[in-house]
Amino acid sequence: MSQNKEKRAELESQAAEIQEQLTETVSEYKKIGNQMLVAGGIVAGGYLLYSLFSGSKKKGSFVSDAIKSYALAFALSYAKDLLLDYLASLEEATEAEVAESTEKTQ
Repeated sequence: MSQNKEKRAELESQAAEIQEQLTETVSEYKKIGNQMLVAGGIVAGGYLLYSLFSGSKKKGSFVSDAIKSYALAFALSYAKDLLLDYLASLEEATEAEVAESTEKTQ
């Protein structure tokens, strides 16, 4: 009986270590995702500012420029939503795996 208790305690400690590692990994992915989002926003904003203030001879109408700006804003917003959904699904999958591995050890 004591061998079973020792084995169970060992498995529970391993499960706790794995859960801690997974939690750290998910938090790192969240940080990276947020950094990617910020970097993408900076690049897109820089490009938008460059295109607005560049000394290009070709001038568009106010309406077409406004449509381009709204389209760019919509595309960036949609990309951000997709990235956040992906990160949330990744977090849920990781939590499910942790819960599943914890249940198997018990």
